[in-house]
Amino acid sequence: MLDKELPMIQRKRLPLPQPEEEKESCCDNSACCDAEKTLARLYGDRSIARERCLQVCTQVKKIDEDELTAEMKVFRALAELTRLKILKLLAGGELCIGELMLALKRPQSSISHNLSILEDAGLVKERKEGKWCRYRISDEAVIDMVSLAGRLKIK
Repeated sequence: MLDKELPMIQRKRLPLPQPEEEKESCCDNSACCDAEKTLARLYGDRSIARERCLQVCTQVKKIDEDELTAEMKVFRALAELTRLKILKLLAGGELCIGELMLALKRPQSSISHNLSILEDAGLVKERKEGKWCRYRISDEAVIDMVSLAGRLKIK
């Protein structure tokens, strides 16, 4: 969590007292209880360990696996040079496959394959115009995401 930092340990680690009665734990599963015990050994304070473990377990419960799968699909689609070039070209407006072929000097099969991956990830939309298919960015957030990725500094 960004809004609450880990507490600093001001004293040396002391052996943990073994309470006669266990108070509430963050979860009923043994993995979480083991994590709490490990944190207690690291912090030297069972109450801090319990608090931190409760925070982490609360965050873990908020993670939606289906949402993660969708996000993973988007990042996989962006993880290829040709697809990024296609997105940057489409940021200027709608284009057909022929125009993308000319711009990228790639065969039609490669452009179609990459467009289908971008479309499957929800980054690009197709519009039929007679026998032509024109492609465009599905949402302005796609352009924002690509430009934000370019601003990250790699050290």
